[in-house]
Amino acid sequence: SDLPPAAPPGYQRLAVVGAHLRGQALNAQLLEVRARFVRQTRTEPAYRLFALAGTQPLKPGLVRVAKGGTSQEIELWDIPTETYGAFVAKVPAPLCIGTLRCEDGERVQGFLCESLAVEGADDISSFGGFRAYRAAQAK
Repeated sequence: SDLPPAAPPGYQRLAVVGAHLRGQALNAQLLEVRARFVRQTRTEPAYRLFALAGTQPLKPGLVRVAKGGTSQEIELWDIPTETYGAFVAKVPAPLCIGTLRCEDGERVQGFLCESLAVEGADDISSFGGFRAYRAAQAK
């Protein structure tokens, strides 16, 4: 299998899903820890995306599901290992860092959400990603 090259030595690859995407409200947090943008890709079709009510700025929650999953837009960033811990320490509940599966088979650490937090939340999976959802909201 032709998997893309892993993060270079001294870096940890991280998949971002929502407010950390380029052009979104929290992207500066990645730049502050000297993260490097790698590429835009998608998850395998095994996830649902939810708008988390009451989050400022608005954040989505990505949850892996057994059935009814969709493919969602993500971005891969390489974060220097010496700043990775400080970045992850700022991740607020109900978000957490776990392993995401990309459409090409790559497994990467990335933002996921506790399933309890999405009960009653708006399912925005049909947009195929947070950026598309935000664009539709802005219209």
